[in-house]
Amino acid sequence: MRKLLLIFVLALLVGAAGIWQLQQGSGYILISFSSTSIEMSLWTGIALYLFFTGLLVWLLLLVRWLSGAGGLQQWWRSRRGARHASKTTQGLLLYAEHDWQKATQLLSQAADKSVMPEVNLLFAARAAADNDDIRRAQQLLERLKLSYPKSGVAADKLLAELLVVEERFDEALQLIKKLYADKPADRAILRLLSDVYYLTEDWASLEKILRDLKHYGALTKAAFGDLEMEVYSNLVSAFIADPEMSELDQQAQLQGLWDLVPKGLRKAPEMVCAYADALEQVNEAGVVQSLLIKALNNEWQPELLERFGLLLGAAPEKQLMLAEKWLLSHPDDADLLLALGRICRRLEFYGKSRDYLVAAVGLNSCPQAYLELAELLSTMGDEAGSGEMYRNGLLVGLALEV
Repeated sequence: MRKLLLIFVLALLVGAAGIWQLQQGSGYILISFSSTSIEMSLWTGIALYLFFTGLLVWLLLLVRWLSGAGGLQQWWRSRRGARHASKTTQGLLLYAEHDWQKATQLLSQAADKSVMPEVNLLFAARAAADNDDIRRAQQLLERLKLSYPKSGVAADKLLAELLVVEERFDEALQLIKKLYADKPADRAILRLLSDVYYLTEDWASLEKILRDLKHYGALTKAAFGDLEMEVYSNLVSAFIADPEMSELDQQAQLQGLWDLVPKGLRKAPEMVCAYADALEQVNEAGVVQSLLIKALNNEWQPELLERFGLLLGAAPEKQLMLAEKWLLSHPDDADLLLALGRICRRLEFYGKSRDYLVAAVGLNSCPQAYLELAELLSTMGDEAGSGEMYRNGLLVGLALEV
């Protein structure tokens, strides 16, 4: 408020001084050029001078603005940027439409002038890879790394993907391990590493990164559960007893492997079957039988019944008694009847074995049941019946393949 009052007082003083000066005498200015002369008062001349000087300054500033960042130059830059943005947009649309070749061309051409050159080059490389032009994709990624070093990680991720697609697993693994060492929490890198281990069936290495995959949420809950089950079941299935070790040491080795398996997975049928097969390698048939019985009482599964029927236990009579007990609650279970037929055959109860196998074939015409019945009939001297069962089993097998 005080500043405004001060300015107002000064304006009054300047105006008063100007009026007083005009009263003292205006003077005049005479401009003569050839036969033309212009005469005006001093104050009119001063006013014209100030006006034209201001006009000249304004024109100079206007020219400077038009030729500088705020005028024609900026307009030209905006126009050029819009043109390259249009190319980028068109290239991304072509990528979405799976027109890989044109997408690569447009995105790479517009990269240097684009407001997001890294995106241009990444998608151009992806488009080239999808077009099976791996060499072009690698060139684009090298260009990205050289021109925009901060995007080196993104470029290396995509390069690793390309190496995996080309099944150059050693090169891919070397690159991914380097990325993983620098960024262990990066979910994309974790997925790439797990993919390489999975494709190369390196279950031991994959087991070591399961914790990170879960902790950092690299996979969905369902996908992680499936992967975890596959890793541990393959680890147990791949167990081979060391012949140079004692039987006790072999059993201890297998127990150490089983201890790695999370408790929540140990009751799954595929895990139980894998463990049962491994136990048989270390002469733990009694443990296998108890394991299968417990698993079947917990969850009735065909694959468990198959293992139970094939088990060469030390007490097959106990197997038979238990299986016949199960038959009371599962009278129409073809898998249980097949298991009973196999157990009776090992006990040389050929009549009972034939009855069970015939019943199994009647409920479910599977090749395994026909094969067991054919071999049994051959043992019993019925070669004609055996040949017919072999033929029927072959026909069923061929039908299943079709």
